Amino acid sequence: MTRYVDFEPAEVLGEGLAYTVMGICIVFLILIIIMFVIKAMALFSAPAAEEKKEEPAAPVTEEVREEDGFELIAVITAAVAASMGTSASSIRVRSYKKLDGGAWNRAGRKDLLDNRF
Repeated sequence: MTRYVDFEPAEVLGEGLAYTVMGICIVFLILIIIMFVIKAMALFSAPAAEEKKEEPAAPVTEEVREEDGFELIAVITAAVAASMGTSASSIRVRSYKKLDGGAWNRAGRKDLLDNRF
């Protein structure tokens, strides 16, 4: 003979809600523990990263002097003339503009140069 247990809907909802809240609390507690572990790892690994950091041989300045601009134009003109197979005197640079593409642009250029050589 089979017996069916009759549950009250409020009782079932109450237990389901309790299990849901308990599960959410456990998940967030574990996430908080993981956050503290990652922060502790960052604190311990930061001094090692600073030791490996090398200072540049010469200070890097963003300001471009006018003489440097002329040298840059001469270098670009020579590179374009070499790639076109013509003389540099036949190429006339009318204007140039320095573009700062940010970190992604510098990383892309570095990647291209590393793969090329």
